[in-house]
Parts: sequence; structure tokens; C-alpha cells
Amino acid sequence: MLKATLKIADLENFDPVVKGCSIEFGESCIWPFQHKSLESSLVKSTEQWFFVIRERQGAADGAGVHSVVIDHASTDQFRQHYQKCMHWPLDFIVIEAARRGPRLRVRAGHIGSLPIYFHVEERTRTVTLSWDFVEFFDESRAIDAEIIAHHLSMRTFYSARQACVGVNLLTAGSTLYVDRSETSFDYGATTSSAPELSGREESDHVLEFSDTLQAVVRSRPTTFCASAVELSGGMDSASVAIAVGESVASLACGGILLGDGSSPKQIDRRACILSALNCRDHKVEMCAHMPAIDLDLDLKGRLPLNSEYYLEAFGSLWDRFRGDGCEIIWSGIGGDELCALFSSDEGEPRSPSSPHLDIALGVAEDLLTKRGLDAARSSFLFSAPLSATLSTTLLASLCHARPLATRGLWPVRPFGDPRLINFGAKLPFALRSGKELLRSYLSERLGSDVFPHGYAKETFALVLPKAIAARADIISSQLASCALADVGLVSQEAVMALLNRVITTHEFSATSTLARFLWAERFVRQLC
Repeated sequence: MLKATLKIADLENFDPVVKGCSIEFGESCIWPFQHKSLESSLVKSTEQWFFVIRERQGAADGAGVHSVVIDHASTDQFRQHYQKCMHWPLDFIVIEAARRGPRLRVRAGHIGSLPIYFHVEERTRTVTLSWDFVEFFDESRAIDAEIIAHHLSMRTFYSARQACVGVNLLTAGSTLYVDRSETSFDYGATTSSAPELSGREESDHVLEFSDTLQAVVRSRPTTFCASAVELSGGMDSASVAIAVGESVASLACGGILLGDGSSPKQIDRRACILSALNCRDHKVEMCAHMPAIDLDLDLKGRLPLNSEYYLEAFGSLWDRFRGDGCEIIWSGIGGDELCALFSSDEGEPRSPSSPHLDIALGVAEDLLTKRGLDAARSSFLFSAPLSATLSTTLLASLCHARPLATRGLWPVRPFGDPRLINFGAKLPFALRSGKELLRSYLSERLGSDVFPHGYAKETFALVLPKAIAARADIISSQLASCALADVGLVSQEAVMALLNRVITTHEFSATSTLARFLWAERFVRQLC
């Protein structure tokens, strides 16, 4: 949500002032992300000040880009403004400073819309903050072998610790502390699961879901920020599209069409949903925007480790949204987690993806050297503790946040809002199983034949095997030199064998493992 360079010494000697769209003091500067759905303010007292940038609420009556300044706040006024920030229902970042000490504290909200990374330069005690991970490549070119090894072994983790040594993520709900000599980090409080709701009819649950989803949508400033919805044709994105369509006067939708082989009913489902909405539609054909798998990126094309696999197709869709004047991009990210099944659920079926994952895990271990295996099997102590928003939702959001921000677009994921998360955690098993809650919600608005039980869902499963096969010669040539083999984490011979296996069989599990490797190899090459 912002970028900043903050020298601890400047906190003691200079008073922050607003200059244009930035806040400056001494050699330090804060650059808020400029978007009409955000607002910022600078609150100052005699000994302290804090800067906050946060999502603007729907009731807001303005869209100025300059920060509001509150000078000479009394102790009570300062505390009131600060507590209001801490209880803000939408996303935020707060930078606090105490002149005596001097001390700095940076806090993140719980939604993770556009999270920031941080680096502390020890010699000068300078803190660098940015939502763009790539900007830290000049700060640290040392890879964290343990993080890379866990990534290669198909682990899913959400952590402050990142693949570049010394660069960390300010995870949702966390706090960074920095003073003249010490740096510390606090993940924040953990959360426990809520008890199931009981004693009400199913229709009451669906009605409450509808009301809560509408409240989440209306809490955003849609009156002066044009909206677009990523509409794939599944129940998650359809539910969001219907809710947004009921709240805004003008709406754009768009989706990536995967082709009849992957998703035979996707076009028909999208047509049914679109017929219920008064909206413009932007279609992107996946076959025209296949992943351009290139291990040697130029400076302008550099990417973080956690990057969207289908960035070319999503990028084309987001460019069309931007060309259509849209500013807020809504998605169904978090829908799976909203209806997640818990280990305590009776009769909980094993996930259909589990056999594929088991195979992928075995294939991944075959890639790793002894050093890589030792690192991958090390104590898994660096992952963030459980929070209200599940790590898979936060990771999916993270992959899209940077490319959306570079286009000046703001992401909103209603299913990642704490209000819906808290509601979903209390739902009875019967409504979470098979996303029966969403099916009932959509049946009332689209009819029961659009999402029947057991319908064939759209899938990206065939995309990467085709993309890899199409560029097999180029990938093979580039892998004549393997950065991950050079640092001792993988066997180059095993990598080439896996590449040939995917080219020959298009096997889903093997492709998943190879894709993890290719994205990690590409990342490490940027640092070599």
C-alpha cells in the first residue's frame, strides 16, 4: 500500500511534512500508493506521529490523493485517531514514530490487499518498505536456500521470511519494530476456529450470507471507483459478480476462456451469469496468451518467486479492464477457503487433489540433492501462525497484488474479508460441503440448472503441459546451465529427466513439480 525509505536518525531530528503526494522528513520519505479507493492521513503530537494509508469506506464522499494532516493533536486526540485505525474494518498500513529513542513501528491490517516487504540496513539503520518485491533485488542477492528448498518440495507456506536473505514480508496482522540498535518482528495474535451455527434453517444461512456479502461489497467506494469482476464461470466468481452487480450502476466483467477441451461448459455458464447482469464483458482466449516460459528475464520483466503461472492471460485481462476505465478489480479468491472442510467434520472426504499431490511430492523429492532434501526436511518453524484469513487466500492474493498495482488497479477479494471469514467458519458442515451455500445463493438468482451437483468445473490443468511442450527446445537449451544445480539444491540430470517426462506424458503431477522448479530457477537466475 506504500513505499518508504525511513532513517531512524531522521525521526529524532525532523518533523514529517506533506509535499505533494508524499510525506518527507530529513532524508526519509513515504510514498503512498495512489488510488481513489485509498485514503491517508498524518497525525502529529509533540512527541509522536503516525501515518496511515487505508482502504476508503463506501460512505466516503471524496477521492483526494493528498494526505490529510492533523497537527498538534492532544494526547486524547492522538489516541482516538490511533484506535480508529487499529479497528478499521478494511485493509490498512500504519507507520508510527516516537521522537525520543527514536523508535519506529509498522503495522499491517488483516486483509493483505497490497502487502509490503521490508529490509533494514544495519549500518545506517534505514528501513526500506515497498509493495514491489523486485525493487529489493538490488538490496539482497543472497538466496535463502531453506526457503527455496521448501518451495521446490511443494510446500505451501505464508511467511515473513522470503527467498532473498534480509528481505521480509509484513504479513497480515503483523508488526515490525525498529530503533537505533534493534529490529524485531511480531506475527500478531493467532485465532481459533469459531463454533458452528446451529438451530436455524438453511434459508436463514443463505440470507445471512447474502446480507454479509452485500455489506462487504457496499463497504467499498464503488460510487466513484469503476468496478470490474474476474468472472471465470465458477461459483466463487459468480457469487461475487452477482453481489457487485446488485450494488453498482455500471459493471464490467471479464474472463479467461480455457477452451472446450479443458472446460466444456465454461462458456455456457458464463453466458447464463452474464445474462443476469447488466455489464460489459471482456473475453481473453487462453490459447492466445499461453505462459511464455522463459528462464532468462530482462530487467523490465523481473518477477518475484511467488508469481502467477498464467500471468500473460491475466495481464491481458487486467489491461482490458484498465482500458475500459475500471479501477477496482473484484475476484472470487478465497471462495474455497470460505467453504473449507475441517478435520473435525464427520464424513470428511479426502480432497480429490490429494493423490496428485502425493505423486507430486515424490517427484519433487527426486529432483533434490541430499543438501536440498536436508533443507526441505528442516523444521518448519518460519510459517506465519494461523489467522482469520487462511494462508492459501493470502498467497493467491499476493501473486496478483503486484501486477495489478503496476497497472494502477486495486484488488478486492470479498471472501477474504473478516466478516465473511467469520461467518463461513461457523457454517454447518452440510453448507460448506460441496460449497452448498454458494450453490443455494446462486440458484435463487440464476436457477438451479447453472451449477448442478457434480458439474464439470473449468480447469487450467492442460495449460502448462502444452506451454512447456511448445517451448521444450528453448527450455532445454536454457537448462544447459542450471542455477539451482549450481547452488547444490537439485540434480541437473533429474531436472532434464522430469522435463522430458512432462513433454512426453503431459502428466499433471509431474507438470506441477516442474512448474515449481521452473519458477524457482527463473527467480534464482535473476539474482546470479
